[in-house]
Amino acid sequence: MRYAVLADLHGRPKALRRILAAAAASGADEIVCLGDYLEAKVPRRLHDPSRFWPLDRVVDPDPVLWSRLAGIRRVLGNQELRIRELLRPEQVPPDLAVLLDAPERDRLHGVLGLHGHQIRWTTGRAEPAGGAIELVGVAGQSPTDGRDLLVPVAADVPRVPVVVVGHTHQEAVFEIVWSSAASGDDAADAPATRLAGTAATVRALLVEPGRPVLVPGPSPVARRLGAGLPGTSTLVVNVGPARGKPSHWLLYDTDRGEMSFQRAVR
Repeated sequence: MRYAVLADLHGRPKALRRILAAAAASGADEIVCLGDYLEAKVPRRLHDPSRFWPLDRVVDPDPVLWSRLAGIRRVLGNQELRIRELLRPEQVPPDLAVLLDAPERDRLHGVLGLHGHQIRWTTGRAEPAGGAIELVGVAGQSPTDGRDLLVPVAADVPRVPVVVVGHTHQEAVFEIVWSSAASGDDAADAPATRLAGTAATVRALLVEPGRPVLVPGPSPVARRLGAGLPGTSTLVVNVGPARGKPSHWLLYDTDRGEMSFQRAVR
């Protein structure tokens, strides 16, 4: 099975077309969007759940884009949640209602997918609650754009082998090494994942487009190469933003047990 995973489209139809074409050329079997596929026009500072707005003030109506997104497997991001809270149910047209009715996390062949707004993030130069940061090969900055690398707070990350997220608009891979073995699959489905007193080290790993990232799990390749020990570490893979050019996406090949960062440019 091959998944094409994207996030942070923010209502850009051209970017979606680029990724769909690239995914088809790569032989992807299913497209998955990890949130923020729509753009909420009301900024967060004006977000008041007690106030309702006209539809066109909240989101740009785009039936063609909405129809394409309806055929894609989705999880909700903070943009969709904001849109849902700012509209009365009777204001929401049926084709938009479909897009606002999605889970906040999903499993993709043993990998947990969610939007990164459910996790706190800190800069690579700071130390998050519950553990230390060890940067490997990135010198505290994102290798793609020079911005400070946003690092997940370990206490907020589900304690499962692999978590794939969007939200920060940065390509990144982190390895969280837990100080003690525990947890299990139940942590991935819990509504809250912040664990008091969680001790862990977060290592930011070097990202190279097209270079495979081995996924801990049941695949023959991963078993042969000894990738990961269940319960002792978690990989957090941040897809990067789909909305720009190039449009970032991730190819997850479950048979080979690997992910690779991709960029669609045309």
